[in-house]
Amino acid sequence: MDIRCAGVADIAGMVALSHQKRLAYAAIQSQFWRYAEGAEITQHAWFESLLMLSDYIVLVAEVDCQMSGFIIGHIVEAPAVYDPGGLTVTVDDFCVMSNEWMQIGVALNQALCEKAKEKGVVQMIVVCGAHDLVKKQFLVNVGLSIASEWYVGRI
Repeated sequence: MDIRCAGVADIAGMVALSHQKRLAYAAIQSQFWRYAEGAEITQHAWFESLLMLSDYIVLVAEVDCQMSGFIIGHIVEAPAVYDPGGLTVTVDDFCVMSNEWMQIGVALNQALCEKAKEKGVVQMIVVCGAHDLVKKQFLVNVGLSIASEWYVGRI
């Protein structure tokens, strides 16, 4: 397995993995994860723009020269009412192929943590769908715990 910083050539594979995840999530919670027409084009441009920003860490995993996962961490300061003791890395986009969380996910998570620590990060926040039991178990296994939940409904 090769873990490295993402480049422009990786974006199509990242978008494809993310698209698969979005479709699976939409089947569970169709309001929040409703498919937007042209989402792949929009996401491709978004991911490409992140590669140029110093407050983002974008890593990919390849197995046998195939895109197998990616993680995007955004380094931010905590809100002024909290003091975790340093910066936070927020991970919203984190996908692996075939639920390979204990292999690919662990490797990506470790690599992100190493790079984030070099930038003064002391805390990680990872977004995970409430139904995604495999990913949730992975997050617990790597030492994270639930801090918040979001509830969604139509108005």
